[in-house]
Amino acid sequence: MDRKDGNGSKPRSDAGQAVRFLAVKAAIFILVPLAAAVVTVLLVLK
Repeated sequence: MDRKDGNGSKPRSDAGQAVRFLAVKAAIFILVPLAAAVVTVLLVLK
């Protein structure tokens, strides 16, 4: 059960990295406009 050969682990790792990258990118593209909207609402209501 030694998996140091890397045959099956590298594609899985690359896929995991791609999924993580896309999740972070999606979070940024959702959270930045959301934060801007909150700041705008706070400034308008002030």
